[in-house]
Formats: sequence, structure tokens, C-alpha cells
Amino acid sequence: MLFYNVNFFIKLAVAFLIMLAAWLAPDWRYGVPLSALMLVFLAVTNVPGLRGYLKGAVLLVTLVIASWMLNLTLQGHAVFDSFQIALGMAARLVTTTAAFYFVMETSSPGSILAAASAARMPPVVTLVLSLTFGIIPMLREDFERIADAQRARGMEIDNVPFPVRLKFSLARGLPLLVQAIRMAHAISISLSIYGFDMKHKRTTWRNVGLMVEPMLPIKDRNP
Repeated sequence: MLFYNVNFFIKLAVAFLIMLAAWLAPDWRYGVPLSALMLVFLAVTNVPGLRGYLKGAVLLVTLVIASWMLNLTLQGHAVFDSFQIALGMAARLVTTTAAFYFVMETSSPGSILAAASAARMPPVVTLVLSLTFGIIPMLREDFERIADAQRARGMEIDNVPFPVRLKFSLARGLPLLVQAIRMAHAISISLSIYGFDMKHKRTTWRNVGLMVEPMLPIKDRNP
């Protein structure tokens, strides 16, 4: 997919602009179409893990609308006005998460490292960017594996009422936290083994401009 190979920083800048547009237009009449457009874009570009993201988006929208409506209604707002405000907030969150979800799912740690190295970013910034945008998809995969393990043990987590599904989803938090700590420990050991030094400037192994080339071109050295 052409959009996948766009420079990481360009994708990140576009995601920030989309987020800014969503939050500067708080009315649900603008927010809902924008969020729907982002979801269509994710579907058209065939972003990996879209089904799992949509499940999470439905959960997010439900929780946001329910909590905001309850809060605003208790403050004396009309029910319909509360629903409009809550719907606008949910739409902004969906637009924001969809934009950055595309960046995370289409940017490998290697492409992030290459783009940051080509931009001569400080080592600590390069490390933070690669870990932040690289580990989140890995944790999502661990989250799905934990769900598969629950199903294998006979726990029904699909065809159950929403409160039960929410309870089971929250129950995955502890093993996911343990896995995240183990992953962080493994990464720290790997950095130590490979001699990572924040003062050492490194070069990039890719051509990084507007687009990210997977590898440097190899010229034919035969005479």
C-alpha cells in the first residue's frame, strides 16, 4: 500500500492535523462525518487489525456517551443536549484514535528508526518514538492472545452481554501488564547487549525522504 511507505514524520504530522481539526470543530455535525471518513479510510487502506480496533471503538463510544450523558444530566442539562455533547466528544476521540492507529499500524520500528536517524534526531528521542509506536501494536497482539487463551479455557467472551464482556476485558489487564514489564526488561537487556549509547550518533540504512524505501539500492559492481 502506497500510504504505508510514507515517511513516519509526515504521517505523524497529518495525524496531528486531523486531531486538531476534530477538536477545533466540537459540534457533532462535523465530528461524526469526520470520524466516519477516518473509519472508511482505515477500511480502504486495509489497515491490519481493523476488526479489533472497531471493537475497541464501539466500546469507547459506548462508555463516553453513557458517562457524559449521566454527568451532564445530573448537572441539569436536557437529555437531548447531553446526547449531542456526548456524541461530539465520542466522535472526536474516534477520529483521534483512528488517525494515530493508522500511524502505529503502518510504521514498523525499523522505519521509525530509519526516519529518525535520517532526520538526525537525538538518540533518546529516536528510542522513545520507536518504542512508543512499536510496542503498542505488540501489546495489542498480546491482548488478543490473552483473549484466545480465555476462549481455550471455556470462557465465553463473545456472545455475552456487554457488562460481562467489559468485565472480561478488564480481567485481561493484569496479564497484559505482566507481559509489558517482561517486554520492557527484554528490550533493556537487548539494548545493553548491542551497546546502545545515547551519545553515539548512528546512521540510517534506508533512503528516507517523502517516502521510505525498504532498503538501499544496490548497484551492479560488475564491469
